Order: sequence, then C-alpha cells, then structure tokens
Amino acid sequence: MITIATPSGTVRAVPSEADATGSVLYSLTGAARGTVHVTATSSPARWDQFDAVRASLGSASAVRELPAEPLVRIRGRAYQGSTVRVLAHSADVPWGWQGPVSLVDTDDRPAPEQASQTLTAILRACAADYAGRSDFARLQLAARRHDTPQLLKWLDAMISYAERAQACYLEEAEAHRVQAARSLAAWWTLARWFTSRPHPVLALLLAPDRESLAHRAEYLPKWVEISKGAADEEGRRLTLFRSEYEGLARPAAAPENRDRPYFVVGQWKGGGDVDIWHVEEAPADPGERADLCDEYREDADNAFGSVETVYAASPEAAAAQARREARETSERRIHRDLTRP
Repeated sequence: MITIATPSGTVRAVPSEADATGSVLYSLTGAARGTVHVTATSSPARWDQFDAVRASLGSASAVRELPAEPLVRIRGRAYQGSTVRVLAHSADVPWGWQGPVSLVDTDDRPAPEQASQTLTAILRACAADYAGRSDFARLQLAARRHDTPQLLKWLDAMISYAERAQACYLEEAEAHRVQAARSLAAWWTLARWFTSRPHPVLALLLAPDRESLAHRAEYLPKWVEISKGAADEEGRRLTLFRSEYEGLARPAAAPENRDRPYFVVGQWKGGGDVDIWHVEEAPADPGERADLCDEYREDADNAFGSVETVYAASPEAAAAQARREARETSERRIHRDLTRP
C-alpha cells in the first residue's frame, strides 16, 4: 500500500497483482475512491521502446479496452484522464512527465483546481510506484507483447500514408520546376521579340503583374523548395516509422536484471523516513563515480542532506530501494536497542 498526501486529504492506494498484459490496478480509499489503471507503454518519442508508464483514470490507452473498474471519485464526482511518466528523463524535470491529459468528469467538465491537483498527485504516485517494482522489466515485456500487434497495424498505415505523401510532394516539386523553366524561357523569347520589334501587347506580356510570366518565373522556384522540404520531412517521418516497425517486429528479448548505479540525494530522517530530493544515474566508471559522489556529498552536506549510491533498474526503483534500505536499517537499530543486554 502507498499513502498519498493530496490537497483533498490522504489517499491510500493498494496495488493488485499484475495481469497478463502487465497492468496493475490501484484501488483507492480515503479522500478519493475508485481505481487507477497503470501499465508500461511505448515511449512518446519511439513506439518500439517501452520505457514509459501510463497511469489512467478510465481508459488505459487507445490500445486497450475501457476497464470495468470504477472511475476515481472525489466528493461524488467521477473523473477521467491520464498521465505518462517518461523514464528516459528524471521525474524532477517537466519533460519527465506528459500530462495529466483531460482531467474531466463524466459530463466532460474540467476538474476544479483542488480536484485536479489531487488527481495529478494520485496518478504520479501510482506511476512512480509501478515503475519502482522489482518485476518492472517483466511487466514491460508483457505490455510490449500485448500492444505490439495494434502498434504494427497503425505503423503500417502511417508508412503507407507517408510514402504517398512523399511521392506527391516530389511530383509537385517537379511540376513547379518544369513550369518555372517554361515561364522563364517564354519570358526571354518575348523579350527578344520586343527588342527586335516593340509592340504594346508584348510589353503587356512582359510586365511583372500578378501571375505574369515574370511573376511565375520568380515564385515557382520557391514553391519547388517548399515542396522538396515537405518531401524531405515526410522522408524523415518515413524513416522513423520504418525503424519503429522493424524494432517492434523483432522478437522482444527476455528482460535482463541489469541494475545500474544511481545517486540518491536527500535527507535521511528518523524512523526510516527519507525525503528524497534528486535521483540521477551515476557514471559507470568507478573513478568518475567516486569523484562525482564526493561533489554531490559536499553540496548535500551544506543542505543538511546526504548522498547514497544505490543499484537499481530505474530512477524510481533506486528511490524505492533507498527507502527500503533506510527502513531496514532503522528496524535493525531498533531491534538492537531493544535486545541489548
């Protein structure tokens, strides 16, 4: 169980066992009641990288069906919405989160300020707890296997559209190039005729009016560049879509239990409580890690904090591990004091 302090009061969330799709349901009691649906999901940057966590009130994602569990209620109003924790970035920076998105009630009315803050705190706490689970790698793999067929279907359609759009822009660029060349050649032909035998009609045709030969010869090359730029952009999108498709089509490897070192900066309080300020992946080189740890330790000492090096699979798991170690250390000390002769 996790306890969440919110503007509406204390909320307790009890996680269920993970299902076959890697999802976990958090049952809420206290100031808010209902269920939060949390699952691993693909990164907003690349669909073939499942290094994000989605916490939802209602629909887990467009890939999954609406859950039958009750929506989260605060003071009688039920709400929908979601947030995504991007694990590639620290939770302390704005781009470490996406959302929350569309925190509205069942009548599509925006949540009041206090309810919005409460729901945001709940969603983020449940997402952080999920990402810090010891079996998170297994949940990622299960979510990837479940979502991959639908993602491949979407990417196939997106690849087909991008191919057609790129071909269309290239055709436009070539058509503009031909028209520009013809307009310029025609203008020079009329100019030679006017030089040899001036005539009012030729002067009118040579005038730089809107959509005249001179005007078209000037702006059509610019349209060529615009169409080429659009084709290049579609080409970049096409390369990304194909890369994501290939990444998803490859069989997913079994999760590896490879923990990485993290610096956990905070204040270790009495009773095993930890006020964590910052979590950052430490350098792999032991020498660099020791030097950087000394720098962080000096800064933390000045703020009456400390730095611990923790090995874990993610920043959230490192924070959870630091809290567990603090509780275990405190419990051992209490036991030693109670049993000391």
